[in-house]
Amino acid sequence: MSAVRSQDAFFRCPVTGKCAVGSLKVGRKRIPVTVIATSIDGFTLCVGKRYAKRIRENCSWTLVLLNERSRVTPQWMFNDADGDTKLSVRRLQDLTPQEGVRRSWFVWNHRSQDSGASTSGIALGGMLLLITAIVCLPGIGDDLGSAPWIRSFLREALRHLGMSVRQFLNS
Repeated sequence: MSAVRSQDAFFRCPVTGKCAVGSLKVGRKRIPVTVIATSIDGFTLCVGKRYAKRIRENCSWTLVLLNERSRVTPQWMFNDADGDTKLSVRRLQDLTPQEGVRRSWFVWNHRSQDSGASTSGIALGGMLLLITAIVCLPGIGDDLGSAPWIRSFLREALRHLGMSVRQFLNS
């Protein structure tokens, strides 16, 4: 199968509505643009005559749309009779940020990637320890009848832990 090389062979899709409104960041300046059409490798943009003079070719361009962000480079520019400028840009790199996995134990999300199950394991252990401590309280544990069971469990667990530590230190 041969590769298609001509510009005319690409299918162009018209863009309308909220998806058609965006901005072109040229250097540090933002220029409001309207996307007329999109293709597999680029966009056709319409720039108002008021903003056309801000377009410079010697700096990086970033096209920011509703759901995407791309680094682009200019291909051709055409001035209409009404003063608007039609601009064709080619997509170089997709800069749209990827959403990370959110952790359910924290309200804030300070890292976008999941660090594994260690956080949830620590949180679960802390919650179990807290529940055990609450049930062991003198008033609550005695009323529920669970205080003697929990006391004997903790006594045995600490005794076995102490024996294991002594055995480790003696070997």
